[in-house]
Amino acid sequence: MRIGFIGIGAMGEPMAGNLLKKGHSVSVMKHRRAEPADRLRAQGARVAATPEETVNGCALVILSLPTSREVEAVITGPQGVLHAASPGTVVVDCSTSSPASTRKLAQMLKDKGIALVEAPVTRGVAGAKQGTLAFFLGGDEAAIAKAKPALEAMGNTFLYIGPAGHAHTTKVISNVLSYATVALVNEALMLGAKSGVDLNVLQRALMEGAPSKALEGFGPRIVAAEYDPPRVSVDHVCDDMLLVEELAAGNSAPMLGLSAAQETYRLARSKGHGERDMSIVAELWRAGTGAKR
Repeated sequence: MRIGFIGIGAMGEPMAGNLLKKGHSVSVMKHRRAEPADRLRAQGARVAATPEETVNGCALVILSLPTSREVEAVITGPQGVLHAASPGTVVVDCSTSSPASTRKLAQMLKDKGIALVEAPVTRGVAGAKQGTLAFFLGGDEAAIAKAKPALEAMGNTFLYIGPAGHAHTTKVISNVLSYATVALVNEALMLGAKSGVDLNVLQRALMEGAPSKALEGFGPRIVAAEYDPPRVSVDHVCDDMLLVEELAAGNSAPMLGLSAAQETYRLARSKGHGERDMSIVAELWRAGTGAKR
C-alpha cells in the first residue's frame, strides 16, 4: 500500500519505520528536525516538503501529530490534505485530537469523498517501536477495513469505539485518567514521606497493596526525583486536560477529581516545569515532606 505519513516525532518515526518493514511504500513529510526524516529515508521512505507532496498518489494518509491544531492545519491548510488527496483516500488520525474538531474535519473530508478514521494509540513509544500499539478506532467501518493492513503493521490490539468523535473521546479520557492517577500517586508517596516512611520501601509496598500502571511507571521517578527525559511532559498533560475540560463542559459533566489534578499540573507549568516529565509535580510537595532526593 502507498501511504503518506505526517508527523514523524517520537511516536510517528517508529510507526512509519514499521510500515516500511512490512513492505509498504511510505512518503513522510519532513520534520522540524532533520534526523527522523534522514533515518526513515535510509530505510526506504520518500521525504516530502509539504502535506500536498506527501499525500500525492497515496491511498492512505496517516497523521501522528501533537494536537488538533496541527491536525487541522495539515488537513485544511493551503497545501493540505483536503485539497491534495483524491476521492476514495482514507485519512487515519493517530493523534490525541479534540472530538469536536474530529467531527468537523470528518464532515469536511466526507464532502470531498475522503474518509476520516480515528485511530488514537496507547502503549507509548515502546509500543510504537515494537509494533504493539493498541488502537482506539472510530468512523466508517469500511474505511477502517481499508486501513487495517497498515494498522496491523504498527499494532496488535484494535478496539472499535463508534462513530466520528467517539475514539478521540475515549483517548482523551484514558489519558487524563492516567495523569490524575500520577498526581494521586505523588500525594500518596509524599504523605508517606511526611510520615517518615522510606519512599523506596513505600513504593514497593504500594505495588503489592495498590498496584497501578501509574505507580509502576512514575512512582520510581518521584521516589528518585529523576524527571528527565520526559515520558509525558507537563505541557502535554495540560493540553489534554483542556480537551477533557471542553468535553466535560459540553456535556455538563462534573469532574471534581480531574479538576484538582488539572490545577496541580497548571501550577507545575506556572513554575517553569512545562517541558519536564509530569512526575515533577512531586517538587510542589517535596520541600515540606522531608522526602530525600
